Amino acid sequence: METQDMDVLRFTTAGSVDDGKSTLIGRLMYDTQEIFEEKMEEIERNTQRDDEELELALLTDGLRAEREQGITIDVAYRYFSTPNRKFIIADTPGHEQYTRNMVTGASTAELAVELIDARNGVLEQTKRHGFITSLLQIPHVIVAVNKMDLVGYSEERFREIVGEYKDFAENLDVQDITFVPLSALKGDNVVHHSDNMPWYEGSTLLHRLETVRAEATRNQVDFRFPVQTTIRPHQDFRGFAGQVESGKIRPGEEVTILPTGYTSQVDTITTLDGDLDEAGPGESVVLTLDDEIDVSRGSMIVRSRNKPEV
Repeated sequence: METQDMDVLRFTTAGSVDDGKSTLIGRLMYDTQEIFEEKMEEIERNTQRDDEELELALLTDGLRAEREQGITIDVAYRYFSTPNRKFIIADTPGHEQYTRNMVTGASTAELAVELIDARNGVLEQTKRHGFITSLLQIPHVIVAVNKMDLVGYSEERFREIVGEYKDFAENLDVQDITFVPLSALKGDNVVHHSDNMPWYEGSTLLHRLETVRAEATRNQVDFRFPVQTTIRPHQDFRGFAGQVESGKIRPGEEVTILPTGYTSQVDTITTLDGDLDEAGPGESVVLTLDDEIDVSRGSMIVRSRNKPEV
């Protein structure tokens, strides 16, 4: 299949721990036949349950600690394609203590799939990831109400969660939010329409991913710089590497570090080809600051005069 000239969509998962993010990605890859035979055999060997359901989360939970704990810790990137589009997925952790890793994975996404366990509804970590999605100005959000099989595929329960999330989302700056009831484990409404939810007449998750408009332009005003890593080759240099998500920045401008609230001024904007007078959306740079303040992977550097309000 020729995919070289195809459109590419970068998206991330979000949601609370155990809401099924890794299983959902595994289901997408499995149902689109994007799994190597050796990997499939490994999953079958490692499936621990006695029933016939495969441990699809093993496709993305690559670290030994993740497999032992049954959670995602680091950001796992996966790639797959359909006849209509190529995809780059950032499978991010849902546990509160790994929120910084979630920010790193989401920082370059054009769409977020936020999972909600149909049994639990909207939790505090769901809201936290929703705020981060808004902060990063990700334009499209698909709220995937997962584990519908565990609530009897109830339309009423789905509508309750949709209403709950919409009430919360009134405070978010997100252009486009859609809702899909699904079961990642069973495959309902992920790639194929489910016979178990005839009341749902909307798109499957994959169809939405294939047809959503990828953003051609980014916000040029609100400077947002998610820190990917700290660069310290020697004692006299401390820089912060990442990609400008939106807005522009120049040396001398005052910035605020989130979530700490510390402020400083940009000293230099550095690249492999030398220093820049200005950095804009999509550019990968290293920022140095005038002051020694607490900045690390997962921090967000924003221009002080137009900080995000959430």
